[in-house]
Amino acid sequence: MEKEKTEDTILRLLLKQFSINWTITSLSREISISRVGVWKVLKRLEEQKLMILSSLGGRTNIFSLKLNWENSVLEKRLSLILTKEALKYQRWISSFEELKNLSEFFILYGSILHSQKEANDIDILSVVFNKNNFLYIEEIIRKIQKTQIKKIHLENFTKSEFKDELKKSNKIFIDAIKKGVILFGQENFIKFVKEVSIK
Repeated sequence: MEKEKTEDTILRLLLKQFSINWTITSLSREISISRVGVWKVLKRLEEQKLMILSSLGGRTNIFSLKLNWENSVLEKRLSLILTKEALKYQRWISSFEELKNLSEFFILYGSILHSQKEANDIDILSVVFNKNNFLYIEEIIRKIQKTQIKKIHLENFTKSEFKDELKKSNKIFIDAIKKGVILFGQENFIKFVKEVSIK
């Protein structure tokens, strides 16, 4: 079980921090596992055809680590990982349930995730199918706001607008993806990352 947990951690990192060129050393530092331990997990993921390891050559033997988007099992596995993560935040899934069908994907991020009492506001990010949904979403947020003590801070984007923000390396939104939780639309989020990653 521990093996699978480490595999999931690495797959989630590669998905949510897709703009980073990970190496075995940087991955080892990020998840506090020895380089040898990370290498074993990566080799297992490669055997399952969930990722591609390519040597960049040189004496240091640096490898490029990429998710294998050719394997249809990868998207299902990632979806399960993100859904499990979201289920830990059941309270917020219930609170924002009405927005589920208006967003491609919906991210809860910021201090509300780790310190609910100290957080000043509730940061949410919605990427919508259709710009016309902006008004509906804002209307629903106003309604939900009446049930919340903390101020809800909403960022609304279309897919192309959100892609542009990420291209500009907007730290707030890169961080929202990295540390946030995809409450709804896990599969759409994965497809979005796939589109952004495969250039």
